[in-house]
Amino acid sequence: MAFSEQVAADHGVTVQWYQALLVVRTFRGAKHISVGELAEQLMIRDHSAAELVSRLAQAKLVRRKTDPTDRRRSLVVITRAGDRRLSELAAVHLKKLRDTRGALLNFFRTATGSQ
Repeated sequence: MAFSEQVAADHGVTVQWYQALLVVRTFRGAKHISVGELAEQLMIRDHSAAELVSRLAQAKLVRRKTDPTDRRRSLVVITRAGDRRLSELAAVHLKKLRDTRGALLNFFRTATGSQ
C-alpha cells in the first residue's frame, strides 16, 4: 500500500483517484460507468463517489455525461489525460510486480510446501 501511495503521489494523484480511474477504465469493458456503480465498486457512499468524480473532472482526468437512456443518471468517462495517467501508474505497478516476482514465487512455494 505504501508503494502505491508513493507512486500515486509522484504522479499527482491519490490512491483513491488511481483506483477510481482503474475502475472507470475497466468496468465491464464499457466506455463509461455511472456514479452509483463507481461507488459500489469502490465500496464508498454515492455522495462520496460524486465528490470524487467532481475532483477527477476538475483535474480533467474524467468527464461527466448524461445517460441518454435515463437523464437523471450521470455517467463517468475517462479522458485522454486520465487514460495517460492511468497507463503511467499501471506501468510502474507492473514493473514493481515483475521486480518482486521471484520473491513472491519463493514465498508461495514456501507457504504451500511445493517445490
